[in-house]
Amino acid sequence: MSNRCLGFTELRDVNAVWRSVLDLGVRYIWRKGHCIESHGELLFLDKGQVRLTHFTLDGAEKILWYINQGCLFGETPLFDPMAEDRDSMHICAMDCVVYAFSKDRVEHLSRTRPDLTLNLLHSMARKLRTLSNQASSLYVDDVLVRTCKFLAQRLLPDSDPLTADPGISRQEMASLLGVHRITLYKVLRQQEEQGLFGPFERHAVTILRPEEFFRLVNS
Repeated sequence: MSNRCLGFTELRDVNAVWRSVLDLGVRYIWRKGHCIESHGELLFLDKGQVRLTHFTLDGAEKILWYINQGCLFGETPLFDPMAEDRDSMHICAMDCVVYAFSKDRVEHLSRTRPDLTLNLLHSMARKLRTLSNQASSLYVDDVLVRTCKFLAQRLLPDSDPLTADPGISRQEMASLLGVHRITLYKVLRQQEEQGLFGPFERHAVTILRPEEFFRLVNS
């Protein structure tokens, strides 16, 4: 698949090696909808899902990505402590268990566990690539192509017929893909009528014409 489809991927278990030092972090349990404030700590998502959201001047929400269990987040305010950024925030998309590592603890681990530092650098590079590919896709791809690239990251293994699990509502999907939900609805409805997709459900979308689908994904 084209690298640009990675702009709509979800991050999962890219920092699983950090589970070996969770006893050095502070454990928090946050409910769905909780807005996670930055206190200059590196955060590890042990359970649940978090979304990174940017708010426009008129209050509209633009979802940038979803982070799943086994991933670090909060690197930017930890390593680049500029003035507090109220335009972007991490929000619990479901109930979450999170471990927080202070800056002093992270610096200590960088000396005693260099493998953790290399893993952190790897995940930061992955996030940079994800944002770069997302920006590229938002700039050059139409809504249908973006939709196909989103679904391509969520295909169910060995499904026959080919099926994807969006895992989020159409409103959340529209935010991630950078379009109004009505625009996305019209595109999905049109493609259902033309036979590319089956009925669009939250957890199951059938791809009825796989060859055309993958041609759009790789365009």
